[in-house]
Amino acid sequence: MKDIQCLERVQKSATKLIPTLRKYSYTDSVKKIGLTTLQTRSARGDMIEVYKIMTGKDKIDKEQFFPTNR
Repeated sequence: MKDIQCLERVQKSATKLIPTLRKYSYTDSVKKIGLTTLQTRSARGDMIEVYKIMTGKDKIDKEQFFPTNR
Protein backbone atom coordinates (compact mmCIF):
# COMPACT_ATOMS: atom_id res chain seq x y z
CA MET A 1 0.00 0.00 0.00
CA LYS A 2 2.88 2.38 0.74
CA ASP A 3 4.18 1.89 -2.80
CA ILE A 4 0.83 2.89 -4.23
CA GLN A 5 0.68 5.96 -2.01
CA CYS A 6 4.19 6.96 -3.10
CA LEU A 7 3.37 6.51 -6.78
CA GLU A 8 0.07 8.31 -6.30
CA ARG A 9 1.98 11.32 -4.91
CA VAL A 10 4.24 11.30 -7.97
CA GLN A 11 1.21 11.14 -10.28
CA LYS A 12 -0.43 13.93 -8.29
CA SER A 13 2.69 16.10 -8.68
CA ALA A 14 2.83 15.29 -12.40
CA THR A 15 -0.74 16.55 -12.92
CA LYS A 16 0.31 19.87 -11.38
CA LEU A 17 2.98 20.24 -14.09
CA ILE A 18 0.24 20.69 -16.67
CA PRO A 19 -0.62 24.40 -16.47
CA THR A 20 -4.28 24.02 -17.43
CA LEU A 21 -4.83 21.47 -14.65
CA ARG A 22 -3.24 23.38 -11.78
CA LYS A 23 -6.52 24.97 -10.73
CA TYR A 24 -8.27 21.59 -10.39
CA SER A 25 -8.13 19.08 -7.57
CA TYR A 26 -6.14 15.91 -8.15
CA THR A 27 -9.32 13.89 -8.64
CA ASP A 28 -10.66 16.32 -11.23
CA SER A 29 -7.27 16.54 -12.98
CA VAL A 30 -7.06 12.76 -13.30
CA LYS A 31 -10.59 12.64 -14.74
CA LYS A 32 -9.86 15.43 -17.23
CA ILE A 33 -6.81 13.66 -18.67
CA GLY A 34 -8.52 10.27 -18.64
CA LEU A 35 -6.41 8.49 -16.03
CA THR A 36 -7.53 6.31 -13.19
CA THR A 37 -5.91 6.44 -9.81
CA LEU A 38 -3.12 3.98 -9.14
CA GLN A 39 -5.17 2.43 -6.37
CA THR A 40 -8.01 1.73 -8.81
CA ARG A 41 -5.60 0.28 -11.38
CA SER A 42 -4.02 -1.93 -8.72
CA ALA A 43 -7.42 -3.27 -7.63
CA ARG A 44 -8.34 -3.92 -11.26
CA GLY A 45 -5.08 -5.79 -11.80
CA ASP A 46 -5.77 -7.90 -8.72
CA MET A 47 -9.22 -8.80 -10.03
CA ILE A 48 -7.76 -9.79 -13.40
CA GLU A 49 -5.23 -12.05 -11.69
CA VAL A 50 -7.96 -13.72 -9.61
CA TYR A 51 -9.96 -14.33 -12.79
CA LYS A 52 -6.93 -15.87 -14.52
CA ILE A 53 -6.20 -18.14 -11.54
CA MET A 54 -9.82 -19.24 -11.15
CA THR A 55 -10.27 -20.00 -14.86
CA GLY A 56 -6.96 -21.84 -15.20
CA LYS A 57 -5.41 -19.28 -17.54
CA ASP A 58 -2.45 -19.01 -15.14
CA LYS A 59 -0.65 -22.22 -14.28
CA ILE A 60 -1.13 -21.68 -10.55
CA ASP A 61 -2.89 -24.03 -8.16
CA LYS A 62 -5.99 -22.07 -7.16
CA GLU A 63 -6.23 -24.13 -3.94
CA GLN A 64 -3.06 -22.37 -2.80
CA PHE A 65 -4.87 -19.02 -2.79
CA PHE A 66 -8.50 -20.02 -2.49
CA PRO A 67 -8.79 -23.17 -0.36
CA THR A 68 -12.12 -24.96 -0.34
CA ASN A 69 -13.66 -26.34 2.82
CA ARG A 70 -13.78 -30.12 2.60
